[in-house]
Amino acid sequence: IGRLSMDAQINNFVNTREEIISMLGAQGAKDFLAKALFSTTIGSNDFLNNYFAIGNLVERKLVSPEQFIQRLKDTFRVQLTRLYNLDARKIVVANVGPIGCIPYQRDFNPGQGDECVSMPNQMAKGFNSHLKDLIIELNADLPGAIFVYANVYDIVDDIIKNYRSY
Repeated sequence: IGRLSMDAQINNFVNTREEIISMLGAQGAKDFLAKALFSTTIGSNDFLNNYFAIGNLVERKLVSPEQFIQRLKDTFRVQLTRLYNLDARKIVVANVGPIGCIPYQRDFNPGQGDECVSMPNQMAKGFNSHLKDLIIELNADLPGAIFVYANVYDIVDDIIKNYRSY
């Protein structure tokens, strides 16, 4: 499965933005993009394919969960600020869902039985708390920005726990 990093996706947006500028002019593109809604979802792959990747015990021993979360938050701050600097103003930021509940995690942690794996979910919750703070900071620091925090974790967690209701 091919994955595009957030940085690669922003680089692709740079190209798209250039095309919009060529069609609408610089000010027209800026006005157009200011009205557009951007949606970002980040974190799940960072945890699953890096920190919790099979065979990545070295990083887990050298980097604490809090250090990893802080590094991820710092990276995301740069990426969201870059989007803002490319004229994005309305940005929905979805948090990390309960990644300890995905089949991949449950298969590799059979000791959990029918339950979700707690460590990935604890890290997701920790990151989400930092992410919520980051959204507040960005809204305060970037004039005209409207960052909206989307709480995907609680929605998916409720579906998992109360699936019969759905």
